[in-house]
Amino acid sequence: MAMEWLKNLFSVKRAAPPPAVAPGIYHAMQEAEGLYTRFHLRVERDGSGMLIANAAAAARLSPTGVLIAKDLLDGKHEDAILRDLAAHFRGASEAMMRADIAQVNALIQQIITPGDTYPVYNLDDAALSPYGAQLIAPLQASLPLAEPEKIVPLLDKLWDAGIPHVTLLAPPAPDADHLVRAIEHAEDLGMIAGVRGRATDLWNVELLTALTQAGVDHITFLYASNAPAVHDALCGAGDHAAAVALLAWLEANQLCAVAELPLVQTTLFTLNATVRTLIAQGADNIAFVAYVTTDAALAEQDGIFAADAMPQVATMVEEAAHEAQARFIWDPPVQRDPAQSLAAQVQRGPRCSGDVAVRVEPDGRVIPPRGPYQSAGNLLEMPWNAIWDHAVFRRYRERVEAPTHCDRCPGLAICAADCPREPAGWAQV
Repeated sequence: MAMEWLKNLFSVKRAAPPPAVAPGIYHAMQEAEGLYTRFHLRVERDGSGMLIANAAAAARLSPTGVLIAKDLLDGKHEDAILRDLAAHFRGASEAMMRADIAQVNALIQQIITPGDTYPVYNLDDAALSPYGAQLIAPLQASLPLAEPEKIVPLLDKLWDAGIPHVTLLAPPAPDADHLVRAIEHAEDLGMIAGVRGRATDLWNVELLTALTQAGVDHITFLYASNAPAVHDALCGAGDHAAAVALLAWLEANQLCAVAELPLVQTTLFTLNATVRTLIAQGADNIAFVAYVTTDAALAEQDGIFAADAMPQVATMVEEAAHEAQARFIWDPPVQRDPAQSLAAQVQRGPRCSGDVAVRVEPDGRVIPPRGPYQSAGNLLEMPWNAIWDHAVFRRYRERVEAPTHCDRCPGLAICAADCPREPAGWAQV
């Protein structure tokens, strides 16, 4: 679930295009009592935007909120902000505008010290629809870890495109120096930066300490079940013990923990207990990813879900998350690949995190979060606008724009981007 400060603020309507603040990225620095905060304000084509503080937290803003935030970061006095609001918006009293300015001020203070809140973006918030919000780029990118000479240019290109959040996908036994240097560079740019991997490959105090010092903002790790045998069958022998230790370290060191919970038959049996365990141990940010197939025999053989079972599965999952008051995100369902074992596919994980994300391969290929594994272009060779407007992304946006809620499963967050029963909306192999 998106936090309150991730939701749209304010109800004032725009009088007419163009937006009050031109689309793009704006940077600012503020000092208070010797402490400096870096701000990056990303403005979308429709005037809405996102404010990022200290490369650690982000808040969504309406067009009204964008103008107020830009003026506050520019050091404008309240009277000057009121004049700007009156010039660009209509239908609001002076008292309402002053209240909005106070809200943005409070929001800025809140995201300076966000605690352990993971930047979670769900498409059930209409403001975060890749099409409806007219985004200039996705909000997050997932990159498999590679050598610095490959990762650094990609991070630079992503930042130039206005993508504020990156997650490095750690392979088995990751190169610690490569991982730390990638996080350092992302932090230097001003990006929110995280790492995703198995606990077995991340549970190393020296590595975690170095990542923390480099500025890592969240650690995402597999947590399949509170039952060690169920978890280890999917994530590797001894990984459950490593996950418990990793989570305890993250909680003790106040570093944001995100549990990636793979959904198959065995993990569904322990779902409620697993979610309660995660909450009790400090991981109240959960990413759910379902493994699905259209092959009934394969579903039976591997204990994964057939397409028609997805509405019932999603209902159980969302009820468990809501009951436990967990913040959660749906990753697009992953089509089962019979060419590899289920455990290997689960350990590899989803293509990227959520629907306002993108996958970027070390060679620069850009892949959308859903549909066939097709490149929309090469980030190292093409301008971002050409990639974002490529037919691959246009087809993706057309699917997530179309209404997918129905009488069969009304109100499910998973349905906001695409019907979970439709293979065309899965992350296909």
